[in-house]
Amino acid sequence: MADEHHGTKELASAIRAGASRRPDQAFGDYFIGSRASCALGAAYEGMYRLANDMSGQRPTRDLTSFFDCLEGTIRACPVEGCKKRLILSAMIVHLNDHHAWSREKIADWLEENGAPKASATPPSADQPR
Repeated sequence: MADEHHGTKELASAIRAGASRRPDQAFGDYFIGSRASCALGAAYEGMYRLANDMSGQRPTRDLTSFFDCLEGTIRACPVEGCKKRLILSAMIVHLNDHHAWSREKIADWLEENGAPKASATPPSADQPR
């Protein structure tokens, strides 16, 4: 159950909730004024109540206490031709800042590419694969 609570689907939901509170997207910073956040800033906003104007501030609370997937998984960049492999938190920043993906597109990617689930029963030696 812990994997479900700390999974990428819940992280995507937090990003969407935070994006709805700050409608503009920020690049190169967590927050710009009272209207803009990057994808990780939106996740913070989706989990915590933050000040209206967060310009130049970084959240002091830790998202990894809710989403261990941020530091516990390494992902390849989904953009064709990009060869980056980063921990998930850095990949989210990379997609936001380098490839200018919208927060919603990042949330969609997180939902579609969550951590692979282990098979309930491994195939036996006589079963075709």
